[in-house]
Amino acid sequence: MHDEVDPWLDAVNVAAELAAEEQERTGPPTREPVRHDDLVALMLGLVPDPDVLVDGRKLAAARKRSRLDLRQLVTRINARGWEVTMQEAFKWEMSRPALAPALITAIAEELSVGDDALLTAAAQPTSGVDDLFDDQRIQAFLSDWAAEAGVQPAVLRQRATATLAGAAHRNRTGGSVEALLGVLRQFRSIPGFLDRS
Repeated sequence: MHDEVDPWLDAVNVAAELAAEEQERTGPPTREPVRHDDLVALMLGLVPDPDVLVDGRKLAAARKRSRLDLRQLVTRINARGWEVTMQEAFKWEMSRPALAPALITAIAEELSVGDDALLTAAAQPTSGVDDLFDDQRIQAFLSDWAAEAGVQPAVLRQRATATLAGAAHRNRTGGSVEALLGVLRQFRSIPGFLDRS
């Protein structure tokens, strides 16, 4: 019974904050949302995967174990560059939202848990970007680019993999071979991409 009532007790504490925050809002967001067909956004884990759902109860429990109230968690997520409101975070804990993989990772890191600790039992982690690099189309693209750049394909693969991993999304992406090809084309168009350390 306590587990059923506990999330609603938070609602009492949060309701006033939500109302105050709503009054403080000065208008619509100034940044455009990430497009679901943006290949780079897909590979960086910025597009929600409808097959990977956060379990609101697990999220609330992990937050409480971390001794953070909802406002503190939102503040920390905002400090990482995510635009999240108290109202959105409150809804996460009351439902099973599909969030961007990179956002799930950020939340998990702030709560000192693994991403999987926040997911519903039905949510299965997707394959990593390394699996996509084994596709023949990706290998052919890397070979062509390597011949043009005068380097080994393995050097390009290592640079691209390191760049993607540096995005801090743990390569947890629903990206496809086409999405990875789009990202690699973007990398190829960056002057000095191979020169960066």
